[in-house]
Amino acid sequence: MNNYIETNYNTDKSFFKKYITGNWKDSNDLYKEYMSWENNKFFVQEIKDFDRPLLREIKKIWNYLGIRPKEWRCNFFRVLPGGELPLHVDVLSKSSVVIPVTEMTGPLYFKDGTEVLYQNMTVINTKVAHGVKAPSVERIVFHMGLHDINSVSYTHLRAHETKANL
Repeated sequence: MNNYIETNYNTDKSFFKKYITGNWKDSNDLYKEYMSWENNKFFVQEIKDFDRPLLREIKKIWNYLGIRPKEWRCNFFRVLPGGELPLHVDVLSKSSVVIPVTEMTGPLYFKDGTEVLYQNMTVINTKVAHGVKAPSVERIVFHMGLHDINSVSYTHLRAHETKANL
């Protein structure tokens, strides 16, 4: 996997919205031991309680990606208009799965100059420097950090998408 893989996997955004509690934590406080920048427009809501529907959706995602992680976490990332997440390499995650919950206006970008304004589930190689450019409207994504999965098979994903398009 290079920088990212945008999939054809599409889910009902309202499914994830019901898990947003509004209990946003300032990323400066939550990630202070990992962050080397100050960002007053980036917030995180950790997901700690997983009901059956959410666990089923997570397992559907794993099946689609052909993975079975043992170490992972889920949360929502919220970036306010004008806020930018600078280039960084994740400390804990080896890969991340992100699913847009709101309109995407701030593209994901990488050190090599690659940019993507993804609309569907996207898998990010978080060991490659990446960031998020400032959105023009509030941007919220469901995020799943995969701590023990180095990569996702591009071939496996394309097989799913070819089958779906037949």
